[in-house]
Amino acid sequence: MPTAAQMDQLESQVRREEEPEYARLSQMRAAGQLSPGEYEVQKQSLDLRVQNKVDNMVWSRHALAQSHLKSMGMPTPDLPVSNLPPGVGSIQGSLYTSSRLNGLGNQIQANAMQSMGTSSFQKGTSAGTAYDP
Repeated sequence: MPTAAQMDQLESQVRREEEPEYARLSQMRAAGQLSPGEYEVQKQSLDLRVQNKVDNMVWSRHALAQSHLKSMGMPTPDLPVSNLPPGVGSIQGSLYTSSRLNGLGNQIQANAMQSMGTSSFQKGTSAGTAYDP
């Protein structure tokens, strides 16, 4: 990211490059070719043009630096390092292995969830209930 000092330095450099245009506007005002209002409008337009040029130069350089880092595989704010955690529960025999994630535990849970969604379970007419026919 460009610092404020870098932007100020670049702005002063661009203003020096545009100094002939500022001098021309001052001469036109002194000669009476421009009214004070017209002078201010044209000067503000020139100031805006200088500021836009500075912004474009700074952010173009920043974008080039970012794309250089990306091409080298380095992390950038819009392309961070992929830092995925290890698969919790995916290691068989691990202390953190969940019976819900793999094997028989997963199948039992799926069957229970499926039967809870059926109409026979919701009516209370499943085998082993008080309403068993």
